[in-house]
Amino acid sequence: MKIQSEWIKWEPIHGLAKKYDIESIVDGKNGLVIRLYSDNKADKKVEIIFKNYVDAYRHTNESFRINTIHALANKYDSNFYGDWTFFMVKDSEYLRWLSQESSSYADMFPFIHFCFLGVDSIVDVLARYEPVVIFV
Repeated sequence: MKIQSEWIKWEPIHGLAKKYDIESIVDGKNGLVIRLYSDNKADKKVEIIFKNYVDAYRHTNESFRINTIHALANKYDSNFYGDWTFFMVKDSEYLRWLSQESSSYADMFPFIHFCFLGVDSIVDVLARYEPVVIFV
């Protein structure tokens, strides 16, 4: 599998650990909140807060995203994705899928694809705005 999209390291706040894993995902009336933890910085848990409605997200065990991991390794290198959690994805496969599923309705919106590569899982979020990211 060849990766067509462009993955961009995203550093939403200063002082982040290099690698996090997903602790919880809460999708409620106050938005989508993703809490991350790092084994290296136990006191630096992070919350990613999408305060408003997000149009789509998926949470997948890394074992079911092997093709994506191999494609990233071929296009970049293992340190690129292996030592970082926060990414924005341009021209993403997920956004192409949403466009196709919505009969191109999704093309009317300025989506940003955020991807959080955890130690054991991957969370993709399609939103029209950047989230608030805080230490907790």
